Amino acid sequence: GLAIHAYASIAQMFGPQGLQEVMGNARFCLVPRGRAAWSVRFFETLWAGCVPVVLSDHYQPPFDALFDLTEFVIKWPVSRIDDSLVEFLSKIPNDVIERYVEAAHRVRCWYLYPPPEVSWLGSWQSRRELEQLEDEVCPGLSSSRNAFMAVAEVLARRVRPTKAGRTTFYIPDPNRGHRPTVTDEALMPV
Repeated sequence: GLAIHAYASIAQMFGPQGLQEVMGNARFCLVPRGRAAWSVRFFETLWAGCVPVVLSDHYQPPFDALFDLTEFVIKWPVSRIDDSLVEFLSKIPNDVIERYVEAAHRVRCWYLYPPPEVSWLGSWQSRRELEQLEDEVCPGLSSSRNAFMAVAEVLARRVRPTKAGRTTFYIPDPNRGHRPTVTDEALMPV
């Protein structure tokens, strides 16, 4: 007879190992909107070796200020999710797909958060696993090439000089209609 199976998610349908196998054998991995403002599927695709195809008009993958996402991500309009998506993807040459996969491979470690040092206290196996990950896959993961550092870099690029710095002053300048004015030590407008 006919059997109908309902699942809450693709991961539940396939199970963790099955989903990894499906993604690992795919050329493209779809990254739908998810239940929140982000989707774990994006991060999984970077490690699965498939090209992430973002299917959300509002999702912006992290660290676009650091990396040119267009080199390893395809973002497709939700209004065009139909046969044209499959047709478009099927026409992308293999060398282009390989370029996307290689670009994702170069930046994927930046999307990992290394475990805090206290997490491996008393567990030499966990420590060895992290060292092996650093030696073989992500050099500098625990010190420089990780999501913590990427977030810090993005925030550093957004830092603006403060009006209340140590070498600036601010006064209601009588020469400017007593408008608040940032000045130097000589009370000259900066």
